Amino acid sequence: MSPAAITFDDSLWPLLISRFRGTASDACFEAYLEQGAAYLRRGELYVSILDMGKLNLPSASQRQRQQEWLSVQKQAMRERVIGCAFLLDSPIIRLGLSTIFHLVPMPSPYVAVSSMSAGALWASQRLAEHGLLEASHRVRRHFGLELAGEDARSG
Repeated sequence: MSPAAITFDDSLWPLLISRFRGTASDACFEAYLEQGAAYLRRGELYVSILDMGKLNLPSASQRQRQQEWLSVQKQAMRERVIGCAFLLDSPIIRLGLSTIFHLVPMPSPYVAVSSMSAGALWASQRLAEHGLLEASHRVRRHFGLELAGEDARSG
């Protein structure tokens, strides 16, 4: 079995994709939180897709750390994160996330989606709403979400 991992893909920045696989160690989870804070420190607007489709339930201590982190980072998130799409297919993970957000409300708009393309479409809409049109189009092209008529112009 492959080791647990939390990876970041910012190749489509200002879209950040975080992928969660397996059960993260406490050290891996702390590194994830620190990297998340580093993205916030950039001071740039961005939208995030968190792919939690292969995530095992985080430990109670990790859920507590996530709540603490959200409390500390809520102002930065409110100012910089224009949205988060959570790709979820586990009812247990959905419940855990719901519990965290009940205790510490998510400071930016969010949506739960069942596919990466649905998350990318939502993210591209958020980018467009904030005037980041080139980034919105780049995300749509990357995920094959072209609007009617765009294919003819891009040929």
